Amino acid sequence: MQAALSRPVTEDGKATEVEVVGAVLDIDKIDSAEQNFTLNFYAIFRWMDPRLAHDGPGSDIRSLSEVWNPRLTIINTQKYWENTRDEVEISPAGLVTYRLHVFGDFSQPLDLREFPQDRHVFEVPVVAAGYRPHEVALIPDPRVDSFIAEKLSVADWKISNMQGTPREVTLANGLKLPGFVFSFEGRRLVHHYVIKAITPLVLIVMMSWVVFWIDPKQVPNQLGVAVTTVLTLIAYHIALSGRLPEIPYLTHMDKFLFSSTVLVFMALIEVVVTSHLSSTDQLVKARRLDRTARWLFPLLFVSALAFSFLV
Repeated sequence: MQAALSRPVTEDGKATEVEVVGAVLDIDKIDSAEQNFTLNFYAIFRWMDPRLAHDGPGSDIRSLSEVWNPRLTIINTQKYWENTRDEVEISPAGLVTYRLHVFGDFSQPLDLREFPQDRHVFEVPVVAAGYRPHEVALIPDPRVDSFIAEKLSVADWKISNMQGTPREVTLANGLKLPGFVFSFEGRRLVHHYVIKAITPLVLIVMMSWVVFWIDPKQVPNQLGVAVTTVLTLIAYHIALSGRLPEIPYLTHMDKFLFSSTVLVFMALIEVVVTSHLSSTDQLVKARRLDRTARWLFPLLFVSALAFSFLV
């Protein structure tokens, strides 16, 4: 029994090869604020252990703890549930098959500078814990490629390019472990945010321009529209704050939101100035300032759009 729990060593002294194939069965969500994604994942691992060969005719089922195994571990899990037993299937020739089916949350640091036009590579790294690269090698299964399901639950992302690649994984302490990284690309669907985030903000900013068409003599009406616009923008800020993590840099959406806030505040200041001019018998200047603002603010807003999403 003790011998069977040691690593099977080949005659040429090479690393024990573990064939790996995986499948992403579903992606429930990708959460930018929490920096993680929820995944339904299935993988099969196979390795040869001639010491476990038997007469058959069928496969032998044993507990994973009864045979040598490469201690396969997914290192970026946050919380997950396994839907398979800790057991292996052993063919008469000694081919050991271990199946792993997990569902849960996986951490994924995201660079969100281009949000909501961003795209990322999401990874599920599996390592042989406790072994070195010269002892265990995780390699792609030559019989079948890793794949991803055609229909996924996540609605606001375009998922593509599922791959399984052998790669040494370096831990925080510099320790290198033999690993195999499953990855897929995700591109955020911009139209979702255009409809639900960008368009409402554009309408809020345009609402602030209404004051330029109200005669400066009607001070209460001008101030009412300006203050209402500012309050609406504050509520918008609160609603959007939960969509992104607290990050030390500005995203494209942050730039657009900041520029829009400045423009709305400038419209409020313009109302205060024209109201003062109107109350001091300078109505002509107030109306001239309103006429200038009618074309200046839209021009500034177009510049803000270009600065936010193109720079």
